Amino acid sequence: MNILLFGGFLGSGKTSIILQVARYLVETRKEGFSTRQTDSGKPSLVIIENEVGETGIDDKILRAEGLSVRDLFAGCICCTLNAELTICLNEIQEELSPQWVIIETTGMAFPDKIVATITKFGKGIDSIKTIVVADAERWDELSTVMPGLIEGQIAKADVILLNKIDCLEPKQVSDVKEGVRRINSSALFYAISAHHEVDPQVWREAVTDK
Repeated sequence: MNILLFGGFLGSGKTSIILQVARYLVETRKEGFSTRQTDSGKPSLVIIENEVGETGIDDKILRAEGLSVRDLFAGCICCTLNAELTICLNEIQEELSPQWVIIETTGMAFPDKIVATITKFGKGIDSIKTIVVADAERWDELSTVMPGLIEGQIAKADVILLNKIDCLEPKQVSDVKEGVRRINSSALFYAISAHHEVDPQVWREAVTDK
């Protein structure tokens, strides 16, 4: 299975982006046909959604789209639930063996630490890609208030999606891009607006290309 691990601070727009990526994956299978199921009747995509609290909100949106969702509550994937996440992934691989698994982390998670754990203990993993959503609209504020968290999330990302660029003037977008690139200059980088449908070419390059 191929894992897409989504990180980014609360309110950055991860769920909206995940919905777009999920639609892209289920509608653009390598075999060239559109389906939510593999030939064996098992789902081609599973989403693991992590909320701190008793009930999830984002998972309701995801399920409304007809997507398979598993919840990890009562903790943050980046710390106490690392072991539970690995167990969940191994159960998904054994029971469903999907082509894709999307993991949505909490806003406080450090994706690289999660990758280290599931790489070491996960089974049946073909690839792992870390996709971090940066909030362009609140970039200055978040970078000032919690620079360690924001830099830690972005520094080792494979793909960076600078979201909400429609909320800023072109000069502001340029300044934010420069700030993000100073932290991570090697990641694939895309400036987008999750309020609008993103060009599928972006998802092809960022998600499915090796």
